[in-house]
Amino acid sequence: MRTIQLFFASFLITLIPLISVASIEVVGSLRHINKGEKGDVYKGEIKIQNSGTTDQEVKIYQTDLLYNYEDFTYYNDPVSHDRSNANWIQYSPKTTIVAGNSTMYIQYEVTIPQNDTITGTYWSVLMVEGVNPIDPAQEGQFNINTVTRYAIQIVTEIADESKGKLEFLEPSLIKEGDHLFLAVDIINTGDHYIVPDVSMELFNDAGESVKVIMAAKKGLFPATSARYRFDLEGIESEKTYHTVIVAAGEGDDVFGLEYTLFF
Repeated sequence: MRTIQLFFASFLITLIPLISVASIEVVGSLRHINKGEKGDVYKGEIKIQNSGTTDQEVKIYQTDLLYNYEDFTYYNDPVSHDRSNANWIQYSPKTTIVAGNSTMYIQYEVTIPQNDTITGTYWSVLMVEGVNPIDPAQEGQFNINTVTRYAIQIVTEIADESKGKLEFLEPSLIKEGDHLFLAVDIINTGDHYIVPDVSMELFNDAGESVKVIMAAKKGLFPATSARYRFDLEGIESEKTYHTVIVAAGEGDDVFGLEYTLFF
């Protein structure tokens, strides 16, 4: 899972030809970011919509999320890493029925502890899952039941002077079909969430700029990492290039990597 806006659908097939289509949707952003100071209390809400005509049961529960450039992990138990804010969050309801063609809201409240060791970004996830019960009265051999889950990130930014810090891992060449990419994995080793602008500039042996390539934007929480890819289509091969990869964060934070590329 690469975060992060996240939506999942899993399929449960049981013996009992009916397809139950999930109708629950989360309206708006799947990432709620709030800034505050130690001791502050803030509130928010998540809008849920039932676009179907049938009443729908919904359950809401907490979990934690960690991800890296290779994979992502959801934890069944909250407070599973040092930057989880799951214990700070109170929310209601835990389960509810959303009537057909209607909306409702999940209310949450976050209390930031008065603790001098707290600094930077903390986050956890509220899962919203539509429950579609299998109807045993249906005839036929198979019933396919769609379970829809939304993961809403609840992010707390502590107002302080700490900063994000990025670490570059060794770049690598990746080939997909006829396409060649340069990939670099970046780890956030700092305290704050960062959405860096990551670009790569190629220079020839004469020091002349050949091309600037931008990578897709990805957010990085502290202690997480992501893979940024640069499409090398149109770059002449069998040559040596001096490569500068730059990740620019908010404000004056700029991180760079110099690399010699031959392909």
